Amino acid sequence: MADIEERAEENVEPSQPDAIDKIGRERFQMVLNILTESPFFYADDDPVRFNVLRRNEAAFKKFFEKYFGWRLYVDSKMARLIKDRNYNPALRSVHRDTFRLSGRNECLLFLVLLEYYEHECDVQGYSNDDVEPLRFAYADFLTSTRRILADQIVDQLPADREIEASARQLLKKLQHFRLVAVVDVADNAGNESDGDMLIEVLPGLNCYEGRKLAEALGRDEADPEILDDAPDSEEAVGDENE
Repeated sequence: MADIEERAEENVEPSQPDAIDKIGRERFQMVLNILTESPFFYADDDPVRFNVLRRNEAAFKKFFEKYFGWRLYVDSKMARLIKDRNYNPALRSVHRDTFRLSGRNECLLFLVLLEYYEHECDVQGYSNDDVEPLRFAYADFLTSTRRILADQIVDQLPADREIEASARQLLKKLQHFRLVAVVDVADNAGNESDGDMLIEVLPGLNCYEGRKLAEALGRDEADPEILDDAPDSEEAVGDENE
């Protein structure tokens, strides 16, 4: 009997190390924390740990799917967690720090921004594969915004002062959620209102498209909170290390 037990023990293969052990618990834990600290994890935030995520993309995707039911999107410039549902019924939109557009003017300006971004990509010959981010002058965006709104909503065109105030508010919100960044402010005669800002588009803005927003505005929906967080991004094929 003892001989049988000894032979059985000899035939038992040692357990294979899991993905966490392969990556290293400390490195695995750091990447998990970064992914849950903000909506977007950009490659420039922490190139070393972003590389850990890219090289072990499949392992991280499996972890979030198995234990949280979340989807993980990763490409060469950013990563984000996609949560398909909320589980706490007591939480309302105001309780969650998510990107929401409030008011018709803000929705219109965001839609114009997406169109202007596409326009600048064509003009500057920009591609998502480019290493350097796309930049444009805030003053040029405002000029284009006034022209587009004047052409499309003649009867309900907001005043210039109202457009500028809404644009400033939208810019602050986009900065807060790291969709754009202000990289330069050229002060003109000491007057901040006359200063020209250079806007840098961050990778997260590519998660948004204007079709849904345009359709909602076209129907003149009563609810001003039309857009809540980014739609699903297309899956990118990356280097995976099981």
